[in-house]
Amino acid sequence: MDSLQQAVSSVALTIGQWIQPHLYNISLLLVVCFISLYANDIIKVTKCFVARRHFIIRVLCFVAVTGFGMGLLVVFVTPFLSKLLMLLGIKWLGLTLTGAFLVLGVIADKKNQL
Repeated sequence: MDSLQQAVSSVALTIGQWIQPHLYNISLLLVVCFISLYANDIIKVTKCFVARRHFIIRVLCFVAVTGFGMGLLVVFVTPFLSKLLMLLGIKWLGLTLTGAFLVLGVIADKKNQL
């Protein structure tokens, strides 16, 4: 039993070490996937606020919300998520990321985006 636990721990550590150099890009992927799941809802809310406004106002609001709002969200959340994932430790990195992508998949399935 002890040797099995050591083998699993060793595999988890090896996978974490493989993932660690790519953690920023993986965090970016997680953030962008999460935003893409809720982008349609955000755009619908924005449409409600600017529906009867002039065309230029609607375009400016769309650009502000999607380009600047979501863009800034990606820029500021990605490093934070990367550091947060490193706090969990290299050993748990593979399992944590697998769980995160599974959760995103479940959310996408519930929102009929698969």
